[in-house]
Amino acid sequence: MSKQFKLFVLMFLVIGVIISGFIVFQQNTTEEASTKKQQQHMTIIESSMPRVPDIAQATDNRSQTLLAQLYEGLFVFTGGPSVRKGLARTMTVSDDGLMYTIELKETKFVDGTPVEAQDFVDSFQRVASNETNSPYGFLFEVFKNGRQVNDGELPPNKLGVRAEGKSTLIIELNQPVSDLSQLLAMSVFYPQPEVSEWSDLNENGPFKMGEMKKASYMLEKNDHYHQATVVQLDTVKSITAKSMSDQVTAYRNDQADMLPLIEGFDTNLLMGDEPTYQKSRSGVFYLAFNMNDSLFKSRNARQAISSTLMNQQTLNLPLGLSGKPTNRFVVTASDWISPHQEQTTTKWKQATKKKVKVELLNFDDQKALELGKTIEKILEKQLPGIDIVTKNVDIEDKIRLEQSGDFSMTLTGWMPDYPGPLAYLNQFVSDNPLNKVNYNSKEYDKLIKETRNVKTVKEKTAGYRTAEKKLIEKDAVIIPLYQTTENMLVKEGINGLTVPIYGPEYLLRTVKKSN
Repeated sequence: MSKQFKLFVLMFLVIGVIISGFIVFQQNTTEEASTKKQQQHMTIIESSMPRVPDIAQATDNRSQTLLAQLYEGLFVFTGGPSVRKGLARTMTVSDDGLMYTIELKETKFVDGTPVEAQDFVDSFQRVASNETNSPYGFLFEVFKNGRQVNDGELPPNKLGVRAEGKSTLIIELNQPVSDLSQLLAMSVFYPQPEVSEWSDLNENGPFKMGEMKKASYMLEKNDHYHQATVVQLDTVKSITAKSMSDQVTAYRNDQADMLPLIEGFDTNLLMGDEPTYQKSRSGVFYLAFNMNDSLFKSRNARQAISSTLMNQQTLNLPLGLSGKPTNRFVVTASDWISPHQEQTTTKWKQATKKKVKVELLNFDDQKALELGKTIEKILEKQLPGIDIVTKNVDIEDKIRLEQSGDFSMTLTGWMPDYPGPLAYLNQFVSDNPLNKVNYNSKEYDKLIKETRNVKTVKEKTAGYRTAEKKLIEKDAVIIPLYQTTENMLVKEGINGLTVPIYGPEYLLRTVKKSN
């Protein structure tokens, strides 16, 4: 081989290496640029900030919604009536339905420490403790010794929950339940020690807490999450605007990808656009009578008003985006209760033979004002001698007046935190602290108690349905008006948003932004 040829081959190889290196460099540079392009950022505009980071005390929906992005419990709410497994790998139940054995998946908190069964034990005992005074402590009453622990009669370590090793959780109940997995999906069952600041959190969910400011906060993807590959969003920013017009303006100016529409949202601000997401939720708005009121001690008076509204509501209520009409209090049930067939005028005349003023306690937002006016118009037209006087107050005053029993009739709402009929009906048991209508019925109390103790789903469903009909038809304690809906404006290209029926307003775990 000639020297000239060898030199030519050597030069060719050198040039080839240089070109290859350039191609690799260019490819790496392109991949890095592509990776940067694939960063997923989302902005949400809200009407208010979350208030409380502690699962034991977080009663506002904004706090619960934020906590649902930061933590994952044994089970997780889905977009349907069921739940999916969260950190529970398997769950088995004993033949008598009183002991549940839950095997945990392997996962870590943000600080890198593993999530173990004892973390759940400690959290459950803390929330159930009488010393914690959690408004959700009663949820642990289905656990063995739950009521005694919540009442302070027994120490928290006597609660029916224990760890066997690092990954096995044992839950003992005092009575069989049909929906324990749904109960365990609630935020109050997350593995969280006591905290007082958002910066104190040690998260185990899809996201971790970033910076929390006065009117905004930032979430960041949690790389320690056991299904981190499912999470596509790298950051989520939440900003607040109190006025509805400012919220819509910010959304239309592309300052946000999503705008949840609060209850009573002024639909005129949408300029004809329909919400991207519309979904029925578990909330229900209804009229309630104060059973200690001189007029409404009469069942005839209550039934006359109930019959009038239950026959009229589907055609006349100006609900807008607030919800859809219903005459069920357990609104997650699909069938309706048949309206009263009795002559309303006759019953009303039996209750009172003179003209009477009835005060209707109401919220002070625009949608509630319209609804109150409609109810006033229907009743005054149908019932002789009735004069409805509406009293519109802000939410704080309304709660105060209801809790003190200073009302005759009130337009109010209920959003249960966990699935099942009992979440709706239990508040009307005579000694329940939430029984603001002063309903006292031994028959109803007995029916609820007996139904809680039956074992089959069929028996429970039938028992709770009977209790609901007694509440609405026979005793006419309440008048269901409408089931709430969740409405959101979401920009095109946002996919994978989960809107549960119960619990948080939304879940961002599987959200992905397309180009």
